Order: sequence, then C-alpha cells, then structure tokens
Amino acid sequence: MRHGVLAWVGAAGILWLAPAAPGDAAEPKYWPAEKLEARPQIKTHVMPEYPKDLPAGVRGRVVLELFVAPDGTLDRVRVASAEPRGRFEQAAVKAFSAARFTPGIRKGKAVPSLVRIEVTFGN
Repeated sequence: MRHGVLAWVGAAGILWLAPAAPGDAAEPKYWPAEKLEARPQIKTHVMPEYPKDLPAGVRGRVVLELFVAPDGTLDRVRVASAEPRGRFEQAAVKAFSAARFTPGIRKGKAVPSLVRIEVTFGN
C-alpha cells in the first residue's frame, strides 16, 4: 500500500491511503482513487483541532472516506475506523466537511470519486 503525506501540521497529521477497491462488476457511483487518471487533490487548508476535552498527549487516528463530487465538493464524509474509538472522529469529520478538492478525472472527465485518508492526532 502506498502512502503519501498530504500535510503535517502541529498535533494533527494527514496521510493519503490507497482505498480498497470495490468489485469491478458494475461501474461504481464513486470511483476509487486507484482507478482514476488524476486523483482528487485538496485545495483548502485543513487543520483538525485536537479535542479540548482530552488531556494533551493522547494519540489517535481516524480513517475517513471522502466522497468527492465532480465539482470538488464533498457529498459525504464517513468514518471508516478510529483508534481509540469515540475520541477523535468528530474533530476529523468537522475538519474535512468543508474541504474542497480538485475533481477526480477518469477518461478525461470529472467523476465522483472516493478517497480514504488517515488523520492522526498527538505527537
């Protein structure tokens, strides 16, 4: 699996993850990043806030699935996994909900696409 650093800011880091590919039986509504000629790229600055109710130093990670529309807006953000559960999900979703992307490109045109990212909290 390839990982590429998207951003690293203070206590929150963000990594791109290669998404799991769904079956190829039918054209998916959202194309996984590895099936695109150009994957969506973030256009807005995203900095998840460390939850104020947690003591400093607690580490965690949240894997998000971002459903990117052909215009680069997000149709939906879904939590795929989180460690520890119930601590950082809300902060990660809130940070990415307003993010804007370049569209995913398939066969020369913008298409709905699915991107998985990992957001890390703590040092």
